[in-house]
Amino acid sequence: MQLHIRQKQDPVTLYLEGQKESYLARAAQETPFYEAYYMQCIESTVADGYEMFLLDFSRENYFRANVERLDLESGKRFFKLAGIHHTIRVVRRRKKQLDWEEMSAAMARVYELNEKERQMADILYRCASLYQSGFAELFARTTARYLFHTIEMTPQTLAFLLNFWYNSYSSFMASFVGYVPFHIRLQKASGS
Repeated sequence: MQLHIRQKQDPVTLYLEGQKESYLARAAQETPFYEAYYMQCIESTVADGYEMFLLDFSRENYFRANVERLDLESGKRFFKLAGIHHTIRVVRRRKKQLDWEEMSAAMARVYELNEKERQMADILYRCASLYQSGFAELFARTTARYLFHTIEMTPQTLAFLLNFWYNSYSSFMASFVGYVPFHIRLQKASGS
């Protein structure tokens, strides 16, 4: 006799971990570099989601404050924002090695970005390229508006989101290049 135990799933598991496989499957269809890059980005996003929505109880945690509003759509948007942010940051940092048009096309396929989301990513990339000092704040405000439709926020919440994206990208890149340096990954992907 089998005993079936029904477990209540928390929204983070349901809407982040539950979507991870479809994103990973699309990333696996990309070229070797983009496949590795976006697979690591997706895994890092899930880890960030668990930490921010469930484990971090800091006072101005924007994600924890909105965990009750997390649904399928906002879960998808969390992944898309991380993909957009990390892609913009890496292309901006490695301009001579990476092409925005090519990498943003791969990002759009992996995250199934619609036309408005692609336009948003292009605008954010242009802002990051032209106004580097203002990009972090713009992206933090975009996060609040796009994820949970928040227009107004306290300076503390803004600071939290600024810090979150900085740390998210830093930990993602540390794990992406932890064993294989970036330039080696690019060389292997290009067959050099």
